[in-house]
Amino acid sequence: MIIRTKCKKCGVTVRLDFGELTKEEALALAEKMDQAPRECPGMHVELGGFRQLWSLDDAIHRGYDLGEYEEPEPVLTDKEYVEKMLADGKDVIDGGLNTVPELNLPRLHDFHGLEHLGFGDFKSDTHLFLRCDSPRRTRFYIRESAAASVSRAATVSA
Repeated sequence: MIIRTKCKKCGVTVRLDFGELTKEEALALAEKMDQAPRECPGMHVELGGFRQLWSLDDAIHRGYDLGEYEEPEPVLTDKEYVEKMLADGKDVIDGGLNTVPELNLPRLHDFHGLEHLGFGDFKSDTHLFLRCDSPRRTRFYIRESAAASVSRAATVSA
């Protein structure tokens, strides 16, 4: 069972997969989520948890009592995900887990002297390495020319 809610702080839509949990088990999980610092998909970290920030009790009520939920969709494998990015012309870098060894991707750890930009992104003198997690939460990176990224940013802001 997939339930949607929104972060009150940044407005990002959050999809929570409660699988086959009962309502009581989902509420217990929400309580547990509220006791650990977490990173929101909206790129902020909260130390107090997300029960109130994501209106988890209301989302669970809507899903279990009102039937406002979605069925889970099939999740792409890491190989399918990377092959799609490669087909789109992306320069894909493995984040270190090597879940698709048959594709022989370069590893991020092979690029020395990278500067951390925050939230998993890095840069070198010539390239940006932008974090791009697969649907299975495996970390990959897209390598882009730093000059092309600056040029694109200037075009967007103009």
